[in-house]
Amino acid sequence: MNHRMTSIATALLLACSSARYTSAFVAPNHSSHAHRSTPSIQDIHTATSSFNVVVSTNKLGRSSNRSHTNSCKQTELGAALLPPGKLAAIGIGVAKFYKASPLVAGFLTASTKACLADSMAQYRDVCTTKFDFKRNIAMVLYSGTVLGMLCAIMYNHIFPVIFAGETRPIILAVKMTLFDGFINAPLIWLPPAYIAQALIYQYPKREAIQKYVTDVKENGLLKKYWSLWLPASLTNFMFVPAHFRVAFVAGVSFFWMIILSLVANKGDQDVDSCPVEPEPRLLAPRAMD
Repeated sequence: MNHRMTSIATALLLACSSARYTSAFVAPNHSSHAHRSTPSIQDIHTATSSFNVVVSTNKLGRSSNRSHTNSCKQTELGAALLPPGKLAAIGIGVAKFYKASPLVAGFLTASTKACLADSMAQYRDVCTTKFDFKRNIAMVLYSGTVLGMLCAIMYNHIFPVIFAGETRPIILAVKMTLFDGFINAPLIWLPPAYIAQALIYQYPKREAIQKYVTDVKENGLLKKYWSLWLPASLTNFMFVPAHFRVAFVAGVSFFWMIILSLVANKGDQDVDSCPVEPEPRLLAPRAMD
């Protein structure tokens, strides 16, 4: 395009110069003694260069205006979707809620996690033909009370009393991690999952406790728990604010449940292999959920 416009401009300049040169011979002005001469090649090149500069400047101007218009549109769209300060206001409101009502926040966080996690687990289970609302509600109540409210009480009220004399942050985090993993886990966090399962599927609680002991001794339940939750708890106690620790536990357990579900259902299950009367499934304690 630039080459064509340059050629046209050169042709026009040559035509004008030829006309002026011809008119000097055909109709000379006898009253004027001004000297008329033909334009040089240098003059033509200079005029052509000036024309190219004008064309380039116009193109740059249009491109700059287009970029500025697009930038303004993107800025206006971003402001419409996320007004300035709205995200920060939401974060501050959530933090205030977790600080002001830790038990309610813990229950809602853990129960919501349990509802979503159990729903995904039932969806991935090829042996489940219809959604089990009874199991889902039991998971919600168990996670909300034991893993939500009880964790909030343990982490924010009991631990500060037990470790009141410790002022070194790293040592304090290590002590809380060891206490939570080696005392809370086998005595408080894991057994209620088996008892809740017995209540849901209506079989003796003694059988549930026996199943728990068998999983600890023969199936490595505590080893699996410690492999995940010892580093997770250390990270929680060292870096996460106290009012968000229950939310951190819920988040880790939720994504861990997704990983286990994907691994367990990688194609080895078949509908034909499902039993006619499926056995009650474990309600996913913290090591498994």
